[in-house]
Amino acid sequence: MNVHQFIEELKVRGVHRAAALYSAAAWAVLQVADIFFPVAGVPEAAINVVLVLAAAGFPIALAISWFFDLTREGLVETPPITSPPRTSVVSIALVVEFVVILLLSLMVGFLYLDRLTDLDSTAAQGAEEQAPYQPPRRPSIAVMPFVNMSDQAGMDYLGDGLAEEILNLLAKLNELDVAARTSSFYFKDRDADIKTIGKQLGVGHVLEGSVRHEGDRVRVTAQLIEARSGYHLWSETFDSQLGDLLALQDEIASAVVQQLQVLLSPEAKKLLSTNTTVDPLAYDYYLRGRAYLRLPTDQDHLTFALALFDRAIERYPGLADAHAGRCEALLARYNMTRDSEDFRGAEAACQRALTLDRRAPSVYIGLGKLYLASGQYRQAIAEFDTALAMNGSHIEAHLGLADTYLAQGQRAQAEHHYRAAIDNHPNHWQAQSKMAAFLFLTGRAEEAIPYYRRISELMPDSANAFSNLGAARFMMGEYEQAAAAWRRSLALAPSSVTYANVATSLYFLERYDEALPMYHQAVELAPEDYELWGNLGDVYRYTSSGNDMSGPMYANAIRLAEERLAVNGADARALALVGHYRAALGEKRAALDALAEALALASDDAYVNYSNATALVSLGEEADAMAALQRALDAGFPRHLALADANLGRLRQLPRFEALVARRE
Repeated sequence: MNVHQFIEELKVRGVHRAAALYSAAAWAVLQVADIFFPVAGVPEAAINVVLVLAAAGFPIALAISWFFDLTREGLVETPPITSPPRTSVVSIALVVEFVVILLLSLMVGFLYLDRLTDLDSTAAQGAEEQAPYQPPRRPSIAVMPFVNMSDQAGMDYLGDGLAEEILNLLAKLNELDVAARTSSFYFKDRDADIKTIGKQLGVGHVLEGSVRHEGDRVRVTAQLIEARSGYHLWSETFDSQLGDLLALQDEIASAVVQQLQVLLSPEAKKLLSTNTTVDPLAYDYYLRGRAYLRLPTDQDHLTFALALFDRAIERYPGLADAHAGRCEALLARYNMTRDSEDFRGAEAACQRALTLDRRAPSVYIGLGKLYLASGQYRQAIAEFDTALAMNGSHIEAHLGLADTYLAQGQRAQAEHHYRAAIDNHPNHWQAQSKMAAFLFLTGRAEEAIPYYRRISELMPDSANAFSNLGAARFMMGEYEQAAAAWRRSLALAPSSVTYANVATSLYFLERYDEALPMYHQAVELAPEDYELWGNLGDVYRYTSSGNDMSGPMYANAIRLAEERLAVNGADARALALVGHYRAALGEKRAALDALAEALALASDDAYVNYSNATALVSLGEEADAMAALQRALDAGFPRHLALADANLGRLRQLPRFEALVARRE
């Protein structure tokens, strides 16, 4: 077959028209996918799959058009051309036809190359600091605190509370990514423009506004801004009664969704409509209570929050948000004090909130955290999974699942959910912190350092930034620098955890007299924390004063730890520490029983094995202690901590100790 005959057959068989039709259809499908897949929440990878399928189908379509014709009888085989080729006449119609085919093919090819270029640039992007801001393809938003424009002082709680409630409404939508409150509220009263906020939080849009409160009237102005350009997409002012704030929140959230052109399912639309009218004063008490929960966590703030939630519930018992707030406050206090009364109160409040409103992911998150704290891991996973089913990118659901799997020793599943949290919210400092802590606890301290440094970038000049900088230094064995960073954190926001961190650094520097008052400060802020009392017992054993008060400290630690174990009997690390405390008191039989129970629960846990080693040192069992230390180091316990810990004193004098620890440098 010569060239002329081949071209003639292409025309007769309609191959060129098939190419044109296929190119046009492929281009249309790709355009639809490129626009609607992100809106519908379909993963980015799906667009690439469509592209590959379109490219792979092109030669198949041409082959089918060569061998078959589409007729009224269906597909029939195309007969071969038997007559000699005719002399082709180049007509204007034919030229136009081939130009159209060429343009369509080029457009599809351009889309293909454009997608490949996007993929290559994304893969190569890495950790570039100066990359230009690229908004996410999926609709995303950060809700900033609304500015208080009222004449009265102390009304910030209203603007902050309104913004938080709108954020919570939007966060219920699976079709929309919403920056976490802790991330967006970080920018309150900070000199940052919208473009910077959008880039820092990884969102395409920012909602900001103002609130003016006069008597029982509220005027709210809200405006939606595109982060990349700073362009105002929408702005509106609302005048409302204070008691109608819930309806106003629904209206603003619905307007935002409409402006972002988010396609909502019928179920999602229902989530944006509370259809509830509440007592105005009850809702005001609730918003004031939330304001205290946003402050640094301490006993006074939690007490004030609980009092306000109780007053809200007293005026309007059906306010689910107030019960949920009470649950959150009691859980925070339980985590600080380990008081079992707080645990029971939190559980009752969460269950009541769930009875009143089963559509709020935050209530399921609260229950999940409660069950995690009590060692009811199956129930915890069920609650976190429920929240995740309501919103597949919910940061606290992923973090809760990760914490639960880690508590069960399922490290692979835990790491999966920590990474999922960061993938969905790459600029969320708490997700970065959780990931870093996970890596540290599983013996991968060096991998954790970049995450702690990332937190310092996300929240510069904040207590959290210095706290995490201290953690990074501590992981590298730089105790002096760690203590300095933690002292700067203390200056900004004193907390029991940070006091204890400074004291622990001083302990490993063998500056026990300096560590002692810092641990006492920590205990004053969290008197129900058994680990702090145990740390005091450790320090008193080595102070230069000769005033050994370790006995009462350990006794108090044991009492509080056993209260904790009454709530969560599967807490292997608490059991192991009880073994350490009892061994230090010379209670050999009770110490060995506690250690055996801990090892039965978590035989491969680095910290359980390490507490076993320190307890056996106190009991004079050096050989068994060395074996326990080896298991701890094999499981990832940091070498530099073992080298500096006075609780291993007698072991550190043995030649085998240096060889054992040095082998893991």
